[in-house]
Amino acid sequence: MSAKSNLRKIMAIGLCTAIGFGALSIGQASLLPKAAAATVYETKVTSGVNMRASASTSGRVVRLIPTGESVHVISQVNSYWLKVTDKRGNTGYISANDKYTSYDGSSSSSSSSNTSSSSSAKADRVIDIAKSYMGRVHYDFGTRNPSRLIFDCSSFTEFVFAKVGVDLKWGTRSQKYQGSYASKSSLRKGDLVFFDTIGSNNKVINHVGIYMGGGQFIHNTPSKDGLAINSLTSGYWSTHYVTARRVL
Repeated sequence: MSAKSNLRKIMAIGLCTAIGFGALSIGQASLLPKAAAATVYETKVTSGVNMRASASTSGRVVRLIPTGESVHVISQVNSYWLKVTDKRGNTGYISANDKYTSYDGSSSSSSSSNTSSSSSAKADRVIDIAKSYMGRVHYDFGTRNPSRLIFDCSSFTEFVFAKVGVDLKWGTRSQKYQGSYASKSSLRKGDLVFFDTIGSNNKVINHVGIYMGGGQFIHNTPSKDGLAINSLTSGYWSTHYVTARRVL
């Protein structure tokens, strides 16, 4: 083969390689879109968290986002996952558990409106279901008996949320960690609200109810041997309130 033929072959290989790398770069760019210049990174990572390519613990890890880095929350996918964009231009999913970020449910963009509407409709359904058992449910600590409608506070919330496809565990010990944190000032219908009912309020959770909106919540309580609707803004329950979790 002549020197000229060799030169043409080398140039052809170089061109194919360049095209290949260009195509790869384009593919990567479509997978990891750059954030718009106007994006506000309003949510801080408070404990290192994996960004994943899908909303699943089996999803590919895109990168570990370290403590102190800020991200933009595009939407809350469900009670377990947030869809976010980081400052490197990566888009992915991180845990919605409040131990990882400062996100409080108020900073997502308008792209989450469909999710919010769905959650609102589901919350209305939860409240309607709970109210439909007024006068029918009885309270018994440590009991979960749907056939006889005998529950304690957390087995009742578990029972109601199961009817809209939300899997809660039985017991305030577990429910107080499910979903994501919701501040008292930003409560939404369908949030779980937690209380300390033993002695003075030293924040030891032992009771749970469902927030209805308008400063009221519904709960299964021994004081009534069944369901009651009470206020969070005044009286006994306002002073024994501890925290809330968003599970819708």
